[in-house]
Amino acid sequence: MGLKLRTRHRRFLAATAAVTLASGVAVVEAPAVSAASGAVATPQGGQAQPSPVTVALAGLPGTVKTGGAPVEFTGTLKNTADHPVDVAAATFVIADTGTGTKQSQFKLEYQAPGGTQWQDAKVNAASVGGVWELGRPAVPHLAAGAEAVYRLRLTVAADAPAGRVTPGFTAVVSDPTLPPEQRVSTALSGYPDLVITPAVAPTTPAPTPAATPDARLDGLPAAFTAGGEPKPFKLVFVNNSGRDLRILPAIVFQGATELPSEAVRFDFRMVGGEWLEGTPGGNSEHPGWLYYGLRTGDKSTDVILLAKGETRTIDVRLSFTKDAPAGAQSLAALAGSLPGAGESGAEASSPKAGFTIEAAATTAPPAPTSPAAPTPTTARPSIAPVVPVTQATSAEPSPVAIGMPVVAAPAPAQAPAAGPRLASTGGGSASEPMAITGAVAIALGVGTLVVARRRKHI
Repeated sequence: MGLKLRTRHRRFLAATAAVTLASGVAVVEAPAVSAASGAVATPQGGQAQPSPVTVALAGLPGTVKTGGAPVEFTGTLKNTADHPVDVAAATFVIADTGTGTKQSQFKLEYQAPGGTQWQDAKVNAASVGGVWELGRPAVPHLAAGAEAVYRLRLTVAADAPAGRVTPGFTAVVSDPTLPPEQRVSTALSGYPDLVITPAVAPTTPAPTPAATPDARLDGLPAAFTAGGEPKPFKLVFVNNSGRDLRILPAIVFQGATELPSEAVRFDFRMVGGEWLEGTPGGNSEHPGWLYYGLRTGDKSTDVILLAKGETRTIDVRLSFTKDAPAGAQSLAALAGSLPGAGESGAEASSPKAGFTIEAAATTAPPAPTSPAAPTPTTARPSIAPVVPVTQATSAEPSPVAIGMPVVAAPAPAQAPAAGPRLASTGGGSASEPMAITGAVAIALGVGTLVVARRRKHI
């Protein structure tokens, strides 16, 4: 600490000695000086002589910004003797501590004691560091205990280097009660630090959020069935902002249960009537929400130009796959406004609308049926061999008489009738008739032939 103060003192006294010599008063640097507010006299004999006047700086801030507004402070001289003294000269000094500042990068203005006008301090270009000579007080004689106050105003140029400098205030005092060789002394202020900081670039004001339209959902169904048919509703955007808008429409699911995008089928209709699939997306701030943007076939975002006062209605439809989680969900319409000059993007949301997803209905398999018990009979007719018609005689019993089916001879093949045709399920040609003999029919029992056809699901 002592070395630091001595270094400041040497620089300060070097500047002070130069301006004092220029004023015609001989000053010799003293070997040591107190760092506190006080003064020393440096007569030709070389021994320090305390000055009857003290100097105090007040109001000087610890930090000054380059290119900023001037800072005001005061330098006060006080006569501590019991008799009057004269103030021959006053100076303000800025001793550079290695930052590389130049005197031209500072401007000092002052009001002399008793004065009311600001005036530029005289620059002493021959001195070391920054030294400015101030005018004498209007009344240079300080009575015992009297004070003289200099008002000071310092401005630092925008190109001044940042760093620490040491300002100070000095006054050359003459005490008429002392011998001529001891009469002159120099009163010194303390050595406060002054930190020069670079000017802070003006902050750019935060952009204004872009205007947004009003958004709502119209006709959202209260319930959907997983695996069911799509249900329609509408997104409505109304521009009451008083200016034209460019918006990006979307929807967002905000249910308690997260919906996987694979379980959702969301479509919207273009102006020309074409239905397109929405594009799913997420949001880092709300990882459980599912977004669907209205995008064109090339997947580039559609920007809707919504004129002032215009209402735009978009037809949409929604469905869920069979494995969609059942439960309560909510949906909201979104409209993101693209920013203009000096604006930031903004988003409007409709009130959330609730709905439920009901589990897909399951079809129970048919209950198995027991085979019918045979009807007991008291007598079982004998089965006679089939006799060709050409060999039958009128005396032989008819097959009908014994309960056997009559199998007619196959009719000649005919062309099929006009009408829809069902797909073949195998088992031979559809144009070939199938003949079943009486014995085979009895062995198989009475059955029903079912022809099945495939259904195409859309």
